[in-house]
Amino acid sequence: MIRRAKQALVAAMAAVATAAVALSPHAAALSCGAFDGRVCNGSAFQYGGRFEPHAGEFGGFGGAARCTVTHTPVVFVHGNGDNATSWDAPPFPVPGFATAPLSVYQQFKAAGYRDCELFGVTYLSADQRRAPQQVYGEESAYAIVERFIQAVKRQTGQARVDIVSHSLGVSTAMAALSYYGDWGSVRRFVNIAGALHGLDACRQVGYANPLAPTCGAQNLFDPWVFGLYPDAAPAGINGWTGSSAWYALPNAADSNTGVAFYTIHAGTNDELMCVTTSDSASCGYSPLLRNSFGNVRAQLNVGAGANAAQLDWDWRDGLPWNVAGGDRDGVGHFHARSNTGRIIANMLGTPCSGTACANGYVYGPVR
Repeated sequence: MIRRAKQALVAAMAAVATAAVALSPHAAALSCGAFDGRVCNGSAFQYGGRFEPHAGEFGGFGGAARCTVTHTPVVFVHGNGDNATSWDAPPFPVPGFATAPLSVYQQFKAAGYRDCELFGVTYLSADQRRAPQQVYGEESAYAIVERFIQAVKRQTGQARVDIVSHSLGVSTAMAALSYYGDWGSVRRFVNIAGALHGLDACRQVGYANPLAPTCGAQNLFDPWVFGLYPDAAPAGINGWTGSSAWYALPNAADSNTGVAFYTIHAGTNDELMCVTTSDSASCGYSPLLRNSFGNVRAQLNVGAGANAAQLDWDWRDGLPWNVAGGDRDGVGHFHARSNTGRIIANMLGTPCSGTACANGYVYGPVR
């Protein structure tokens, strides 16, 4: 009888512990897994609560059983060479500042978001992630992102979502929403280090180099296919990185005034944006949105540490991830994502604008 009583006590304690984990806002349903200093490599599919998007995705996370949605659901869209689990990447210590204690995903959990409100999609295949210089904007990726957004809306019963995107994920998400005419599904859009005006480092490669399609211009036969070569006036070879087309990436806010937009970038500390000699003084402005109607609420430069190397990089050999820049000793292209969970959560969870969106962020400079 004593043994049965002990067994019952142990079972009751286990049940309480399980319930505590289930109710805790810090309980983890997304795991980074192995981290190589740039991206996470956790289990590809980390879904819960019978969430099955069937979007053609190559991985993703989100969903939880017995969970009530009280926030606008968030859809996280990763960058080139990356996957959805990197939204749980550990922050990087910036000299002279406190180290951020939480990943982006963990920061949202600490802010009261539940796993039935947080979703991420991997829209690139393993082969594409291994060869990022071969990746460009195309309809197959747009379809995955759009179907995933629709699946999140069905799962949560919500009419709109918030988008948090990084790097190539910014241009992919914007192109997907324009391609499907679905900007009405978005309440707020966070652009982290998106190459809206293109990548100056691509000038070395050329706008039609088959060895580096990610640096290509707009396709002559299919205008929805494009790379990140900066538009060249007056030639107008890439409407997506230009200034005149309604769908142009820098015009996203002006063309969709019902959506609130926010930008986080690393300026000249961004080693992908600013590894260039052609435009080293202004390359850091590439992530900035036009703001004619006041719906761009904040555009914050969080770059820190070393400036990107002023050299011409041949992208046929891959992206310049390991070239000197802020990610070596501060905040560059990737740390602008993984260090700024506090700012991102403010952007989606509060009515902030300007530098007020950085309230509580003491982990690096904000300009």
